[in-house]
Amino acid sequence: MPGHQPFPVGPTRESMIMVSLLLTFAVYYLVLFVVCFLVVSQGQDALYDEPTPGFEWKVAFGSLLLALLLTWTRSTFATMFTDDIGKTALQAIAWFAVFVLIFRFHPWHGAGIGLATMLIVTGLASLAVESMFAPKSTQRFEAQQVAKPIRRPAYAAPQPGKDAFPAPATK
Repeated sequence: MPGHQPFPVGPTRESMIMVSLLLTFAVYYLVLFVVCFLVVSQGQDALYDEPTPGFEWKVAFGSLLLALLLTWTRSTFATMFTDDIGKTALQAIAWFAVFVLIFRFHPWHGAGIGLATMLIVTGLASLAVESMFAPKSTQRFEAQQVAKPIRRPAYAAPQPGKDAFPAPATK
């Protein structure tokens, strides 16, 4: 048919959603992998004198699961403890399970380190994702006018050409 294109030209709504999901997952995975790698290697070295064998692959798999969960819930730092408390509870259970079952921490250690890491990293990673997808107009700062001082200084330096100290008033 003349004038009919078999494929849509330009990005479609579905492709934009898929790209945003993939970028969100990539940011979450990158942040989680780096932080979990540091927490697991240093935490197990401090608590058990050495990390478990093959912890790098365990961290890669555990970070993958946690990044999928964060991508699905899309918790933000502003609503983690208010509107999305159910999602936060689900994440707390998942983080505990990953730190105990995959990263091989003892349950008490996994609860403490896993939940502390969740509270810090989830907020920071969500800030990174939000800054990527925020409209550009909300990220700009407009130049504001300089505010005039409310009052004049209590002591002003003498002006050149004027008397430094005025003569006393006479009657």
